[in-house]
Amino acid sequence: MKKIKFFMLAVVVVLFTACHDKLWDSIEDLDSRVTKLEELCKEMNTNISALQTIVEVIQENDFITGIVPIEKGGEVIGYTITFGKHEPITIYNGVDGKDGQNGANGVDGKDGYTPILGVAKDTDGVYYWTLDGEWLLDNEGNKIRVTGRDGKDGVDGEDGKDGADGKDGVDGEDGKDGQDGTNGTNGADGKDGVTPQLKIEEGYWYISYDNGATWAELGKAVGEDGKDGVDGENGKDGQDGDSMFTSVTYDDNNVYFTLTDGSVLIVPRGKNSGTGENDPSDIIKFEDLNVKSALLLKNIDTNGDGEISYGEAANYTGSLEINGNNILSFKECQYFTGVTSVSFYGCTNLFEIVLPNSLDTIANNAFKGNTKLVSLILPNSCVFIGEGAFYNCSKLKSIDLINVKTISNDAFRNSDNLVSINMPNVVTIGSSAFFDCNLLSNITIPNSVTSIGNNAFVNCPKMKSFTFPENLVGSFLPSQLYSPDYIETIYWNKMFYSSFYYADNVFTRGVGYCTNSGYTKNKTITKVIFGEKVQNIPEYLCARLTALKEIIIPESVTSIGNSAFEDCESLTEVIIPNNVTYIGERAFASTSLKSITLGEGIVSIGRYAFLNCDLENVYCKAIIPPTLVGIPFDFKDSSGVIYVPKASIGAYITAWSDLANRIVGYDF
Repeated sequence: MKKIKFFMLAVVVVLFTACHDKLWDSIEDLDSRVTKLEELCKEMNTNISALQTIVEVIQENDFITGIVPIEKGGEVIGYTITFGKHEPITIYNGVDGKDGQNGANGVDGKDGYTPILGVAKDTDGVYYWTLDGEWLLDNEGNKIRVTGRDGKDGVDGEDGKDGADGKDGVDGEDGKDGQDGTNGTNGADGKDGVTPQLKIEEGYWYISYDNGATWAELGKAVGEDGKDGVDGENGKDGQDGDSMFTSVTYDDNNVYFTLTDGSVLIVPRGKNSGTGENDPSDIIKFEDLNVKSALLLKNIDTNGDGEISYGEAANYTGSLEINGNNILSFKECQYFTGVTSVSFYGCTNLFEIVLPNSLDTIANNAFKGNTKLVSLILPNSCVFIGEGAFYNCSKLKSIDLINVKTISNDAFRNSDNLVSINMPNVVTIGSSAFFDCNLLSNITIPNSVTSIGNNAFVNCPKMKSFTFPENLVGSFLPSQLYSPDYIETIYWNKMFYSSFYYADNVFTRGVGYCTNSGYTKNKTITKVIFGEKVQNIPEYLCARLTALKEIIIPESVTSIGNSAFEDCESLTEVIIPNNVTYIGERAFASTSLKSITLGEGIVSIGRYAFLNCDLENVYCKAIIPPTLVGIPFDFKDSSGVIYVPKASIGAYITAWSDLANRIVGYDF
């Protein structure tokens, strides 16, 4: 009997081990399929962007300057393709991973689904995206364009009619002037092209055509295993996933891109890639011949034919400098896709330029003294603005510094027509970076900023608010950052500590107009907002802001330091949040406070905290009466009232005996 039991146990162990191995193999196979599908997804998204570029190239009559195969394991899996005017692309046409797994003695495993994205030209001559051979539609049922289209021009306004002449007669009056015609309506904005995105999540394909804001499920990405059965035949392999490009072929004249649905996109080839004789279609036609003359002095014309081709421009790398030349327009700069830094110091008449997408640096003094440059678009690759780069660019009105990390000293100094600047990722702002930018008003200083140099925003009279980034470090006076006489609203979102006034943190004195010798009254700041990361409001921080009418203190604040708001003579009301436990000496002295609300957590109020105020009502929510150092309240007259919780009236009358005649119970 024992032998039989042992035999049965051994069989169970063997069966369990076999099942465990089978399960483990199945899991490993599933992981392998998912990994391959994720690689396929990445390649498909690359192909989607590439396909969009190919359509743009066709529509804009661009051409291919080079095609380089990509090999893996001795096989060609894709190509890198360069163009005369567009950025290079990479496409993949390798074989994708298999979908289904063989069923074990049963029905066939189901194939995983792979979405097939393509493009097709409709009867209106426009290219639209397709999905599995059908038009890809947005949420409103409209076909989705591959590339953008221009907006329509606005209708011109009509001229005003002339006034009628005065009639003849005795002292006839002059005819009145006709009214001006109404302005024409603005043209409608052109619609942007859309780049669909794919992803795999929990074994399913998803597609987005709004930059990842929303996703729609397409189908199951991972094939299902075949089910077991008695004496069934082995399941068949799932079919290979399809690639967006089934082939890329070319001859001397064209490159042919064959898509999965059988359609073919044809792009012409240029006959020059930087060497040999130029094909006429490959030669850059410069609008400003002074630019061409300057470039011919820089060894860019490698074949010596006196012309610069798109290929020669793309092959030029490093820094591009044209200094002291009378150039006016350089839109062709965009074709120098190997250039990482530019400088045009002394080119004071340059009024337009299109920078290449490879650029990461605007060199020192690059556009200094340029009085004709009105606007400039920096590529997203640009991360560094050199010293004095836009110094005295007096016509420059706006600029986007999307990925710029460093704005060096004097970078925009004296650019007195600069109205707005967008710098969402900047880390360092140098000394006098925006000094004397007289019209600068639309600016947000992001929390990524850790350093602001002296006088960075001094003499910017249109700058009415200032936000202190929460990661700012260093010790300096406010007047070293901005001109307090112009600022109306201050926003703080910085962690403060009780040792702030003496520590090497943000400021050694308050935000008002301060000098090393002391304080003068600030008459412009009307509002101070503390962000939710502020814990302690340090002493003297907002003292002598005589125009201050509103302060917003979040629940994160736990203490208010001595004289923090002293001499804020326009302040009439304040609400102290529930987490504040301490209010320092003279914190609100010599203000015009008529009403104050003290939160539930208040424990101690310093001497003369509300001295020389016009108090009429004090609302104290604390159940336990706070400790008073002396008598902190200064009421306007004998009618002033202190409202306390009804259940605590007795405790308050005992603890605040000198104020007992003012205490009234209140339901908070």
